[in-house]
Amino acid sequence: MIAKFDFALNRPEEDQAELLAAVEEFAAALGLPPSVRYRLGLVIDELVTNCIAHGARPGEDRGIRVGISDSGDDMTVEIVDSGPPFDPTAHAGRKCLQPGDVKVGGMGLCLVRNLATRMEYSRSDGFNRTRITLAKSIQENACTSGR
Repeated sequence: MIAKFDFALNRPEEDQAELLAAVEEFAAALGLPPSVRYRLGLVIDELVTNCIAHGARPGEDRGIRVGISDSGDDMTVEIVDSGPPFDPTAHAGRKCLQPGDVKVGGMGLCLVRNLATRMEYSRSDGFNRTRITLAKSIQENACTSGR
C-alpha cells in the first residue's frame, strides 16, 4: 500500500513551519527511522526555501504544493511551484566546500543531490515540478558533490 501526503502552502512564508511539522507527523506515523525523517524534512525544507527565496513574483500567486508518496523502499517528494522556470537538475553542481571554507548560501542543491537517489524536473502549464526520490535504506554520506 502506498501512503500519500499532500500539503498546500498558500502563504509560503507563514506556512513553512506548519508544513515541516506535518511532514514530521506523517513520517512518524509511518514508523520511519529518525535518520529517514530527518533527510525527508531537510530535503523538503531546502527546496521549499528555494521556491520562496527565488520564485517570488510580486503580486502573483506564489502557492507551493508538496506531495509525498511512500512506496515501501523509497519516498518520492514532488514540489510544485508557480515561480519562474528553474531546472535544478541542469544547474551546474558546485563542489562542496572544503573544511575551513565559509560561504553562506548556494549549498542547498548540493545537499539535496547528495541525499537523493534521483532528482527530476519538468515544467508544464506554468508550474515547476521537482521530484526527488529518497531511498530509505541508504545512509547519508559526506558531501561529495558527485551528483
